[in-house]
Amino acid sequence: MKSTGLWIADSQEAFAKAFMEYANLKEDRLFQVRMCTEKEQLLQAFAGEEIEILLITAEWYPVCKDRIKGECVIFLSEGSLPSELRMYPAVYKYQSAENILREVLYYYSEQCEEDICLTGIRRDNRVIGVYSPVGGSGKTVFALTLGQILAESKNVLYLNLEECSGLSELSGNNSWNLSDLIYFFRQKKSSFLYRLNSMVRKWDRLDYVPACDSYMDFRQITVEEWQKLLHLIRVQSDYQAVILDMGNMAGHEPDLLRQCDGIYVPAGTDLISQAKLAQWQKYIQILDGVDVLEKLQVLELPAAEGRVGSVEELSALPWQGLGTYIRGLLKE
Repeated sequence: MKSTGLWIADSQEAFAKAFMEYANLKEDRLFQVRMCTEKEQLLQAFAGEEIEILLITAEWYPVCKDRIKGECVIFLSEGSLPSELRMYPAVYKYQSAENILREVLYYYSEQCEEDICLTGIRRDNRVIGVYSPVGGSGKTVFALTLGQILAESKNVLYLNLEECSGLSELSGNNSWNLSDLIYFFRQKKSSFLYRLNSMVRKWDRLDYVPACDSYMDFRQITVEEWQKLLHLIRVQSDYQAVILDMGNMAGHEPDLLRQCDGIYVPAGTDLISQAKLAQWQKYIQILDGVDVLEKLQVLELPAAEGRVGSVEELSALPWQGLGTYIRGLLKE
């Protein structure tokens, strides 16, 4: 995928250089960022370079306003913009480069109106399912710990596909989540990858898109839309692994489990847990899901690893008993 040409135009060289270096070091390399710290440089860029996105300070706008054609123009705001510029999107200048980049991704994705492309060759990546028909199995703790361990050496995306994940309570309120991403490609816009990256958050090194926080929004997402989401991620993104932390999804789970290259199933050894597991496996077999059953790896997690008392304890699990157990699984 060709990198998008983004120019930052600001007289504060230290600020422009820091942003440029940060964006150009990103693994996905969605943007090729260049900078102008003098107005003459900006005019030269318009004369001879491809500018797709212009991130510019308001005081420089009069210099280039007659040259702006189809570029996506985003202003660097120090608190407010002149009234004549309020038609344009703006990002607050004095925040982290990560947040600025995320907002730029959002505004650029909004500009594209072409039909979304669903063709393409799947990259060399894996979808790892984590599912359990047994309650209290430590499934989500396992999935997050697995993701953190894989993210030590790979580019990994974690997606929680539960009706009620509780993760927004742990990670704080988020303005965008999976239901917003689904809504975006429902509009058939072509800039899916930019919108995806604008929504990604970090759990240590692990990337994740915040889970749906509305039960009603979740219930309106069809299995075809979940499948389309996975297809777009596999074809367009640079993620080497995608972890699906799955709930019961109103009967969708057999279809989505088929999208996985491997499936971990945490389950207890007690009588009731084993009975639930056996019943679910019979259900999958009735649905002609022998191919799904062949991918299953039923796990007995280390005792008490699912009982986590704080976010800090959850983040520390890769270096404790559960982490040791998972590292052993990955070597098999």
